[in-house]
Amino acid sequence: MNVAALTRAVLESKPGSAKFAHCARALAEAAFAKDRALAREATRAIFARIVGPWSDSFDPEQVDSYVWFMTEAVYAPRSPAAAVLTRLGFPGPAALRERYRRIRGGLPVGSEVIQEDWRIKRVVVLSRVTLREDIAVTSVFLGAASARFRKADVALIAPRKNAYLLASPMRTDRSILAFGRNALFADRLKAWLRVRSRVQKIIAGLHPGEWLVIDPDSRFTQLGLLPVTDDRFYEFFESRSVAPDDPTRLGNLAGSRWWMDFVYRDPTTPAVEIGTVDSGGGSLLRRHSSGMVAAVSFAVGRHQARRLGDEFEDGLLDLLRRLGIRILLEHGSSEEDVQMAERRIAAFRGSTSTVRKADDGRDKIADLMTFRGTPKGYGGWMCSASCFIGYDSATTHMAVALEVPTIEVFAGAPHELFGRRWTPVGEEYLNVIEVDGPADWPWALEMIEQALSVIEERLKRFSPYG
Repeated sequence: MNVAALTRAVLESKPGSAKFAHCARALAEAAFAKDRALAREATRAIFARIVGPWSDSFDPEQVDSYVWFMTEAVYAPRSPAAAVLTRLGFPGPAALRERYRRIRGGLPVGSEVIQEDWRIKRVVVLSRVTLREDIAVTSVFLGAASARFRKADVALIAPRKNAYLLASPMRTDRSILAFGRNALFADRLKAWLRVRSRVQKIIAGLHPGEWLVIDPDSRFTQLGLLPVTDDRFYEFFESRSVAPDDPTRLGNLAGSRWWMDFVYRDPTTPAVEIGTVDSGGGSLLRRHSSGMVAAVSFAVGRHQARRLGDEFEDGLLDLLRRLGIRILLEHGSSEEDVQMAERRIAAFRGSTSTVRKADDGRDKIADLMTFRGTPKGYGGWMCSASCFIGYDSATTHMAVALEVPTIEVFAGAPHELFGRRWTPVGEEYLNVIEVDGPADWPWALEMIEQALSVIEERLKRFSPYG
């Protein structure tokens, strides 16, 4: 099979046409092939060329194209999902599309159940899988569910690092389940089957109307297309086809536009839970920092287009050094991020500034301190910093949720609406610097320097010692 030709045919044909359906299934069949090299090539084409651009477009027409594609793809030969969907009463793409039309539109499907909230004993919240999305969106629903259904147990199904970072009440049960970022298409569908099985175990023994499943547009369900329970007790947040001329951020859409339709409570905002500061880092920063400390992260994972490049990053660290601002630099977790951080550290050390690991046990701070560990651990140190500077990433959303004054450099957005939707939501100072690409780095540094002066003035104004 020629994966490139099939991908091109899908993109060029009209959704709903016979050619589109044929090519979508043929491409998915390649992704389900026993030949792992072919399966990887086809999976990469599906999610990088088709699913990603269409589902992230925030354009109702392209979102519909995604639905047409995915409902055909999951019924392709050798699909792990087709037989199960048929057994559940969805024998083909048309039936699955009809279900999606029903759950995505208008008032929540289970509104009559919500009104009898005293009956609900268990609420299941599904992860959106990526950490940035879980902080921005899933944490809102987790908090709202906990506030609305005070007598119910709450279960969160999420990857491990997400599950233990999202703020949740003591009565929350965290179920760990995930697929890797490079998982084959078949493995992603098998993850849905595992989530469905986990949901059935969580609600086992309950009567109809005693549970509620909240799906915040999860990748586990392929953005709501694949059912995990009886739809009468399932609420779906369709975040991708709000009118393009509406600039509302995703966190606000989750916190008020959708949730308030049927909960009738004050909207919630993104929240994370860091517990105690790792290694006493917060107290160390407070004891030894007479000036400002900036937490900095250049980590973007596989989304390298969000970076402005080495000149900007080295320039930012040099700017902070010249301003007398100490730096707490996150390594990140991906191989690309770690290598990038090491290059930054080597260049900074060459400027004769002092560098050390943040958690090396020494009771002193350096010009640049590096942190390599969990997002939760970095959040513990970040809370005692004067501000945070970073790209569009999970760490940036975490900083805003922790109410740390934040400067976000938003680069690599495929379109303007994408940037608006993914702007973090929080109560503290947030300055979003939108740039077109690496050539804008000198201007970005000027904007950051101005924002830092604002933050410094705010710190002086609100300091109990000022």
